[in-house]
Amino acid sequence: MPTAVAWTKNGIGEAAITLWRWSVPYRSSNRPDDDLFSDVWGTSLTEQSVLDVLEPLFPSIPRHELPTTEEPIRRLVRERLPPTESPPTQERGNDEEKRAIESRGNRIDDNDSSGTTPHQDEKQMASVTEESWTHLAPNLRNLLAAMNAFHLENKLQIILEDHYHPPAGRESVERSLCGINKTLMMWRKGYKSAISRRERYFVRFFFVFLVFSAIYPNVAAGFLGERSYNHRSIGMRIATLSQMYYLWTFPFHSCWLLFNWSLERLLGALVGNTVYAFAAMVPAVHAAYSQSWFRLMMLAVSMSWQLGVQFYPTVRDYIMRLVTRRQMSKLRRRRQQEEEEADGIDWEAADEEIANELMTLEAFFASPSSYMNVEAKELSSSCSWQQVGIRVRTERFIQFTSCFKLGRPADQLVGLMKDDLEGVINTYEDYKSTAIVVRRGADSGSKVHRGHVEPRTTKVLLVGFDMALFAYVCWSFYPQPFTFNTVVAYGTVVTIKQTIVACKRYQTPKSARRLFTNMSAVNILGILLVSTPVTVDAHILDDTGKFVGLTLAMTFATLFLAEPIAPLLLLMTEKLIAGWAAWMAWLRISRDSRGS
Repeated sequence: MPTAVAWTKNGIGEAAITLWRWSVPYRSSNRPDDDLFSDVWGTSLTEQSVLDVLEPLFPSIPRHELPTTEEPIRRLVRERLPPTESPPTQERGNDEEKRAIESRGNRIDDNDSSGTTPHQDEKQMASVTEESWTHLAPNLRNLLAAMNAFHLENKLQIILEDHYHPPAGRESVERSLCGINKTLMMWRKGYKSAISRRERYFVRFFFVFLVFSAIYPNVAAGFLGERSYNHRSIGMRIATLSQMYYLWTFPFHSCWLLFNWSLERLLGALVGNTVYAFAAMVPAVHAAYSQSWFRLMMLAVSMSWQLGVQFYPTVRDYIMRLVTRRQMSKLRRRRQQEEEEADGIDWEAADEEIANELMTLEAFFASPSSYMNVEAKELSSSCSWQQVGIRVRTERFIQFTSCFKLGRPADQLVGLMKDDLEGVINTYEDYKSTAIVVRRGADSGSKVHRGHVEPRTTKVLLVGFDMALFAYVCWSFYPQPFTFNTVVAYGTVVTIKQTIVACKRYQTPKSARRLFTNMSAVNILGILLVSTPVTVDAHILDDTGKFVGLTLAMTFATLFLAEPIAPLLLLMTEKLIAGWAAWMAWLRISRDSRGS
């Protein structure tokens, strides 16, 4: 009997731990890797600091002969410290270097299936950057990542000095550079050093405003007697407040990060919630609230606000891309008509530079100028950091960040920096698309490298789940004006946002799952605990006891059952697809056997 009691207690304890680890508050919390990740970018890059990192790892090389610049260091790492299971390349040095090869970076873990692991063959080595090799010492990986980020900033500043930029393209690159510089400066020097006092005060005010925005709609719903709204949203408000707490304790909560987070939780519904509150307090608005014209007007206003505030940056970026292409085409035509001018742009050289900036990491490894294909004695002069393109450095940064298990705030901040980097690459792709003569020769018969693109199947499936989910929710809440208006506008916005994430090449499936959990998963629970009961019995919430019970059930489900929904849906879809494929294969085999 004591054994059974102990087993029961252990089982209950493990179940409680598992439940907590899948809860929204825990999943939204900060992680130990957040501090490790931010410390990487403050790594000292002075010559003596670089030598201090390299000397213990390469004891067979005299200190004064060790490289101190990025590309020669990468060449040395690939020659002397390749993954342990890869075929031997050149001499690996003495026993101390072999022990360095076997050392494991115990501070950095894989994040998900897209994270990097030790690679075993030359093909994999040619597509994975050195700072993502988990067998290397952490200080060496941090050094390479910090060098890459430092040179990335400098390269972005240098390319702005080129004369072939049209005004719209230059503005786009400058805007992206501003965001990248601010993020890296926060990581290197801290929040207070990177953010102005005015912005810090505004962030505090914005936090207070968001807390108020999270509370007053439920108070207004109580005055208006719309129990279904409180039934559905109280759990969401608790989850939102817990996420705000972790955002506040996250040391790099910039205004841009807070604004983008609030779009997923609060800011989009601001207009609808405000009118809703006025309907509870102002008799004239309350009288008009039940009229059909007011309902349609609020639906239109709420939809316009949602689309405007949510997608202003996206619409701006696409418009700027169209303007950039138009301006670049005009610039090319005008300059070609003025070739006799001494200060004209050399478009052949400009196109070569644009192509170099768009070169992928895998293509860079295969290029003749890469440090992998240059003799060691010629490396320092033939492959400098200025020759490494923006896309190569972007893919290095993305692969390195995928090695960390970051908390939600840190992961979202990294995602915003990826958006800035993708914006620069998109601008250069627009430049390339306007070239009148496509460069041929060496590029025409060579292998086409797509570059780093995050898996899109998961992200597209989540878009489909959103469409099916909100179609049912809108139908079930049609008789209730405020809830229906909120859900229609909200569902449209969520589906579009999920589609945008699916289309972006650098946004990970993890980011798509976070967006789905924050904006959609709770509505699946709402179908079971809100929509279905109301559909079966329209007056079920009029009974106070049933209302309290269903509200507590919905709150518990929102906090503890919302997180597993996206992984479970994806797993079920994967199994269904696999089962369908197996069934079709069985039918095909059966048909062939009968035919024979």
